Amino acid sequence: MHTATATQRSCSSGRIGQRSAGAGIVGLLLLLATACSDEGASTVADASPDAAESATAEISCEAKHGITPVCGFRNPEDLAVVPGGEMLLVSEMGTFLTDEPGTLSLLDIAGQQRRSIDIQWDAPAAQERWGEADCPAPQISRFSPHGMHLMTRGDGRHQLLVVNHGDERIEFFELTGADTDWRLHWRGCATPPDDPFINDVAGLPDGGFVATHMWDKGTPFEDLVTRLTAGEPTGWVWHWQPGAGFRKVPGSDDLMPNGIAASPDGKTIFVNIYMGGRTVRRDIQSGALQGEFSVPSPDNIVFGADGQLWVASHLNDPIEESCEQDHAGPCLLPFQVVRADPDTMEAEVVFRHEGEPMGFATVALPHAGRVWLGTASGDRLASIEAP
Repeated sequence: MHTATATQRSCSSGRIGQRSAGAGIVGLLLLLATACSDEGASTVADASPDAAESATAEISCEAKHGITPVCGFRNPEDLAVVPGGEMLLVSEMGTFLTDEPGTLSLLDIAGQQRRSIDIQWDAPAAQERWGEADCPAPQISRFSPHGMHLMTRGDGRHQLLVVNHGDERIEFFELTGADTDWRLHWRGCATPPDDPFINDVAGLPDGGFVATHMWDKGTPFEDLVTRLTAGEPTGWVWHWQPGAGFRKVPGSDDLMPNGIAASPDGKTIFVNIYMGGRTVRRDIQSGALQGEFSVPSPDNIVFGADGQLWVASHLNDPIEESCEQDHAGPCLLPFQVVRADPDTMEAEVVFRHEGEPMGFATVALPHAGRVWLGTASGDRLASIEAP
């Protein structure tokens, strides 16, 4: 395990939000829900505007502490390897809990730079539609991506599923191209019932998917925080299949389900329980619990090409430490990367970091000898040498 530390426990502005039990409900919920905010928070004694500007200026985009950053992104929350391995797809989300627009982009690995990706939004012909037959075209100006999953369908076509908070549903895209020339074509969507707030999605070999419902979106903040602090489940896992629609995975009710992954055969799901501090393995049909491991505030989870599970875990106090909304530079809150065996559910910490040049990692994606790190708060993604 590699460990890197720094003395600064703050965001790019040099500030940590200080909160107590009397903090505003909205601010408390933002923190509990992994946002990086300081609404209603007082600052540490040395957090003057001059100090903030100086701290921001000092956080360069140069490699440090074994971390190589790539700047020019906005909140690159989730990542996926593009076929061929020369590019990564990047989900650049808007400010958490605002539903503001975001975008999808690419990382050119060789060039270590951000690239845009063209999205064709024209409605497909009926025979080319994926998802629900009656799901309407999205409001393009409101497209607000969060979690995503790229996979190859049985017919060889590349399918990208994306959580879209603008319409609060799952969008289906087809990825086409080769080498470093790629584009996306909208192919359809599926909208979970009732009042969902979705975080992440994982595709299944039968054309379906599973998605985490963190909580009911219209739940009053006071009620949600009361349930969380009382240890009461707030969300669950949805299972969608073509022709059958949505069903709730039995027994999946839990404390803010976050990242999700599925086994290659689609029979088993792995779910990060953010406020429960654990990752669980369940049978997708019966919901039977098949194993779990403890991990602080687990965010996204992916299956690596090595067949192992990779989890990004937050180490900050979700109440006392946070980064301000829409800050410049990176959020420097501490995090760790956990690798686990999906069969035994034995886990180990392979990297831990606090400070510059990047923190608050939300995803850890192994690829080409590196582990690529995204974040829900900041201007960069990064990579570390694979353990």
